[in-house]
Amino acid sequence: MKISSILLIVNTLLLIVIWAFTGMKYAGLPDVIPTHFNFEGNVDGEAEKAAIWAVPCIATFISVLFAGLSRNPNSTLLNVPKSFRNKKTLELYLYSIQFPIMLLFLDIVIESIRIAEGKQTKLSGLVFFIVGLLFAVIGVGLVKSIQEGIRDKANY
Repeated sequence: MKISSILLIVNTLLLIVIWAFTGMKYAGLPDVIPTHFNFEGNVDGEAEKAAIWAVPCIATFISVLFAGLSRNPNSTLLNVPKSFRNKKTLELYLYSIQFPIMLLFLDIVIESIRIAEGKQTKLSGLVFFIVGLLFAVIGVGLVKSIQEGIRDKANY
């Protein structure tokens, strides 16, 4: 099985877990839940509990967007290196970016709900690790773009 196929399955399972966890916990949430956090992980914004559904909705939008973009390597919506403009490489890159995004959304949902339930007082450091992972994956594409740009200039 291709790595991109495995990533697609894992990302889809993470999306399902995001929706399922939110659905299971929603009825027991207080009327006001944390919706925004500062860099120290402390709550600095709250909203009605229905706002928790924004995260699964955004995660679903990103999943659908990335699935659609992976089908068209020549899409004008993509800013990827030329070497990524084939279906196989593009799927791997997009699904690799999607993985930490889904992890981030899952962590935010879980920790927001735990804070709302009083089981936790602030976000853990896991958020920063996941964001670092996301930047690392995006960085690979950026380095590849820079390398291709240098190579292209040298060939002129």
